[in-house]
Amino acid sequence: MILEKIKKLSSEKKNFFKNFTAMGIIQILNYVIPFVTLPYLARVLAVDKFGLIFFAQAVMDYFSRFVDFGFNQSGVRELAIEREDEQKVSQIYTSVLFARILLLIVSFIVLSCVIFGFEKFRQDWIVYYFTFLTVLGNVLLSTWFFQGMEKMKFITYLNVLTRIISVVCIFVFIKSQGDYYLVPLFNSLGILVAGGVSVWLAINQFKVKLYLPKVKEVLLKLKDSSEYFLGNVSIALYQSANAFVLGLCVSTTMVAYYVSAQKIYLAIYFMYIPFYNAFFPYMSKNKDIRFWKKVFKILVLASLLLSIFMFVFAKPVISTFYGSQLIESYKVLRIFAIIVPFHIMAGTMAFPLLGAFGYTKETNQCWIIAGIMHIIALGILYLTNLLNIYTVAGMYAFSHIFMFFHRVYYVRKYKILEQKG
Repeated sequence: MILEKIKKLSSEKKNFFKNFTAMGIIQILNYVIPFVTLPYLARVLAVDKFGLIFFAQAVMDYFSRFVDFGFNQSGVRELAIEREDEQKVSQIYTSVLFARILLLIVSFIVLSCVIFGFEKFRQDWIVYYFTFLTVLGNVLLSTWFFQGMEKMKFITYLNVLTRIISVVCIFVFIKSQGDYYLVPLFNSLGILVAGGVSVWLAINQFKVKLYLPKVKEVLLKLKDSSEYFLGNVSIALYQSANAFVLGLCVSTTMVAYYVSAQKIYLAIYFMYIPFYNAFFPYMSKNKDIRFWKKVFKILVLASLLLSIFMFVFAKPVISTFYGSQLIESYKVLRIFAIIVPFHIMAGTMAFPLLGAFGYTKETNQCWIIAGIMHIIALGILYLTNLLNIYTVAGMYAFSHIFMFFHRVYYVRKYKILEQKG
């Protein structure tokens, strides 16, 4: 019965499921495997150094989003349409790669000015530079390229390589509190190796021909991605700003408490990312509303069950993963549990639906408004001496609930679900 249904699926849907499976494996590697190392690091490193590593990652998230510049959306969509044309594929890949390298250079200069201009950053300069290597690795890795070509199995293999290298190095070389600065180096090492292999695959498996693009081509790609870039920066405003602000205004110990809970929450949320990443190119090409509705219902049900589980078992989950020194994180985790369904539904209505139907402006507008609101709220919390891990988590929850209702408004306004597909 099941085999018969699979045989009846269109080639596009079969391809969707193949890419979803590949993306699912990637997410397991990205967010389950770190939980092999995080409990170990939480017990080996001092809480403040554990928090410092998270703080450095939050700083680099801004640079990563700047360097990505929306190519993870614009590049995917363009390749999904043009992937049968080898010459066009080479042009897209090369122009985007050089554009990202240019942004990487700008980022490195800015980071250096920050490190040597402020004592708080200068005293741990090696941690920030080692963490920055992940930005370089992601530029080379070019997940967007394989996603747009709908050949995510290659990224699966590369992520296996990345995680194996990082995990093995952490367990072999991190033995005491004084080794904390090596953690970001080992996290970056795997990504750098995978990034190099990624470029090799693009050239040898997909026949991409690299060339020195004209300045006009690079600028055009930057222009095309600018509308996506604003949305990505806005995501960082409410996603990474929390750890960043807590690290600047409170302490890295509070960052450790907050991010420890956030890591578990994001591990659950990012289990859904394979749907979004496989959905976007599929929906961009097919506009299959009936299929979207079926998947949406399944995602909502699963998110509700996960939300209840996370809230009820928050304390034992934190204790099991991190030990008693980070037990305070369970209260933050319960706040995150409340927003799981809202986050999942809002994400499914973003690029896989609104973006696929051409409503990119409305999709990004949601992130921009939420980001601005979040930053203003953080400022108010700081000025009123109410800034702590619980109020920050509460504002994060409010941002996602707002985004859910914002996207519902536009889906209903444009009657997207009533369209035939």
